[in-house]
Amino acid sequence: MKFSIDTDPDIGYETNSLLKKLFNKLYIPILNSLPTKTRSLVKKSNQSAKKVIETATTHEAIEVLYKHGELGHSRSFLQKFFHYIWFSTDNPKAVRNRLRLVTKELEKAIREKLSESEEINLLSIAAGSARAILDSISIPELNDKRISVSFLDKNPQANEYSKNLAAERRYSPNYNFKWIVDKANNFPAHFDKNNQPNIIEIVGLLDYFDLDSIRRLFLSVYENLKNGGVFITSNIVDNQERKFITNVVGWNMIYKLPEHFHEIAIEVGFRDEDISIYYEPFKIHFVMVAKKR
Repeated sequence: MKFSIDTDPDIGYETNSLLKKLFNKLYIPILNSLPTKTRSLVKKSNQSAKKVIETATTHEAIEVLYKHGELGHSRSFLQKFFHYIWFSTDNPKAVRNRLRLVTKELEKAIREKLSESEEINLLSIAAGSARAILDSISIPELNDKRISVSFLDKNPQANEYSKNLAAERRYSPNYNFKWIVDKANNFPAHFDKNNQPNIIEIVGLLDYFDLDSIRRLFLSVYENLKNGGVFITSNIVDNQERKFITNVVGWNMIYKLPEHFHEIAIEVGFRDEDISIYYEPFKIHFVMVAKKR
């Protein structure tokens, strides 16, 4: 299995300084020791932290993390202090790093399809705010290309959110966008053999799926991905802040290893030589890229 830590200096990954690493040795055990009942105190300490807790696991919470929280909501010194405390931990930084890494791999897949003179037919499953998708299709060389993107999410509010983001960006009229309200496992019902996606992205969703559910979804992806197509997905890995994220933030996930995804990808039909797995710099999230021959 091929996997590595992506440290591309052009991506702008967030990392910790030596001082922050030393601080974390004292700070993280304190966070992990906080009981669940302190959740209400955390919510009172900062408006952005409150929103993350109240919307945990949804696109709304992820968007707050992407934006480093809303610093404008923190007016007093104490509010700004807690804003720093809650949004400079490793997990929020790793989420933003995941966004950068996924965007990079999507851009790479898009360029590959263009070099093969293929039109882009991209499907985002459990799209959420779809920031990685919207960022990746903003590269200048796509302006005169025909791009089809389907955003599938079971939450109509998530679809409306990404629809508004897309409208703000004013993409080329050559782009064709479609928003679908449905569950992830039902995505094949919206495509046929003559209209198979050549890029499928599932990022964020599988953090909540067990391995059997992932196996079924991977098989469906493999069967419905166009030959030569690219599958991009990810999962969170166990990390030193897990107790705090679970007990205080109330954000429950199923932590997995890259080996789990690699094994399942092989089982459903992808070949070992066509699978690459990358960690973002904190090694809290990995991204798997698999090509179907």
